[in-house]
Amino acid sequence: MAEIIDCLRELPDTLKLTKDCIAKVNASMTHVSDNSMSISMSSAMSSSESEGEMHFLPGKSVAVSKRSFLRLNRTRMTVFAQELAVLIFSKDTLANSTLTGRNGRRDMTKGQLDVAKVQAITDAVIEEFPGTTVSEVRAALRRKCNNEHFSHKRP
Repeated sequence: MAEIIDCLRELPDTLKLTKDCIAKVNASMTHVSDNSMSISMSSAMSSSESEGEMHFLPGKSVAVSKRSFLRLNRTRMTVFAQELAVLIFSKDTLANSTLTGRNGRRDMTKGQLDVAKVQAITDAVIEEFPGTTVSEVRAALRRKCNNEHFSHKRP
């Protein structure tokens, strides 16, 4: 019970840190967009993270939380690629998109994943797993989109 009370006492400070962090991110995004670059920060930042703790993927146009990037599973290329995709795109975006924007069914259309972000994921995976081909990374991303699509369809 005392532990809960201590946590409740810390809550206002945690909220203030979170608000400060969001303000810094918004300020940095405004600054970056002035330089014609886009920063993708799909994952929520913890209250202890600041704009200096971002990891830029190869190409320097896409950034993710350094802490989240370091926590990605690196046992297999496919797992790493799919977890990185979730950091950059939301699961909902992955479920409703494809790499090309085309769908196997002619009566349905889906959005295309941002080409620059897909390229950043591809480059990061190849950097992390030398010898991996672009087609292998794209296949892993395609599977992730399909898996998310089918998991969103289930009730």
